[in-house]
Amino acid sequence: MKSYPVRAALLCSLLLLWSSFVQAVRPQPPTGKVLLLSDIHFDPLADEAIVPDLVNHDISGWETILASSESFKKGVYPTRGKSDTNYTLFHSAMSAAAHQEPFDFVIVSGDYLRHNFVNAFANERQPQGEFPEFATKTALFVLETIQTTFNVPVYFALGNEDSACNDYGVAPGGMFLKALAGSLRVLADNPEAAADFSAGGFYDLPHPTLLNVEIIVLNSILWSPLYFNCQSDGSDPGSAEIKWLSAKLYQAKSSARKVILVMHIPPGLDAYKCSKDAKSKSTTSFWRDVYLSQFAGLMQSYGDIVQIALAGHTHMDDFRILTTSEPSRSVAFRITPSISPLFGNNPAFSVLHYSPSTGEISDTTQYHLDLGGSPATVQWTFEYRFPSVYGYNALTPSNFEALAVSIRNDPTVRQTFSGYYAASAPSPLSTNGWPFYSCAQTLFTASDYSSCIESQEAVSCKTDK
Repeated sequence: MKSYPVRAALLCSLLLLWSSFVQAVRPQPPTGKVLLLSDIHFDPLADEAIVPDLVNHDISGWETILASSESFKKGVYPTRGKSDTNYTLFHSAMSAAAHQEPFDFVIVSGDYLRHNFVNAFANERQPQGEFPEFATKTALFVLETIQTTFNVPVYFALGNEDSACNDYGVAPGGMFLKALAGSLRVLADNPEAAADFSAGGFYDLPHPTLLNVEIIVLNSILWSPLYFNCQSDGSDPGSAEIKWLSAKLYQAKSSARKVILVMHIPPGLDAYKCSKDAKSKSTTSFWRDVYLSQFAGLMQSYGDIVQIALAGHTHMDDFRILTTSEPSRSVAFRITPSISPLFGNNPAFSVLHYSPSTGEISDTTQYHLDLGGSPATVQWTFEYRFPSVYGYNALTPSNFEALAVSIRNDPTVRQTFSGYYAASAPSPLSTNGWPFYSCAQTLFTASDYSSCIESQEAVSCKTDK
């Protein structure tokens, strides 16, 4: 009789083991995958020996010319904090990202061209009259390389460096936009979107895998205080774009469709510049006040149909939360880190995971290239997964808002976020200037931001004492 309890206990143990096994082998729900790239800043002038050949050939011959570069043959990467993306880094980034395939589509948040391109081109003793054509060819080479590498729909936004005249310069309806419109494969079967991009650098298209979801690609350069019209015709394309966006959001909501917003420059404050100007207490806004106000008003009405907003520009791994009076209409901005290491960060890219049935975004996985180690051991590696590090299983506005509060109030969470902010390179958040970055995550006007800085600095001082 005493054997029955033993047998019962053994049976229970076997059942528990079987249950654990079933849980382990049960197939996980399928997820869609999106590659996120930003701020590539490709520099075709990195090896001056091949510049004349690049100038004199169309982009069909560029891959061969670039591969002949001595720096590429030797596998020389750019120096972190000093240089933009050379061909070695660009080629390795494409290869590393391709190892994470398959992707449903790719989103590139702008800035394909190197910083200070026009002056660097002049320093190569090249005729300035040839710069517009060379800048256009460089942008086309980057776009075509990405499209060919992944062979899925690629949605490109314009960055402030993506110009045939100068930084922040856009010529609406000009040759640069028309050339890019002709090369973007996602525009090939949509004349309306192609016309919109040619005119102003913005467009919208259906989601490639989800019904009733639109991808709206904005040209937020037109809303920057630094924007100028290369044609100097006195028009205000930024105003035309905000009206266009209003119409697109109205149409989407009326048709019960969701949207994903894509842009280069996010709204809000430039935390880096604000921290540098701390003594003068001046603030630098990414957008003109009039456009920030109008955009915030649109989100007050349509934020509930925005699944997520994807941006770049800062070169760092970050986020923003634009809150509204109605919590369901708050909008989360995911800022994709850069390929370029110019700002002291490591090169990085992200893979976004979403539900193929609902479109809910569940995860981002980050990969980075640590340029701080030995050149002989430099390789792309997995960095982190958002749910594993922060404990949230969905990239929703409420979860991002909760994370922002934790970063502001919990030193342990702040340290974790700081470690990943520059893709595992030394982070500005590790200094006493962290309030400038934390406050920028949730506050978008200069007055609210300044008040947050003052309150957090006061708390920091009390904590230090």
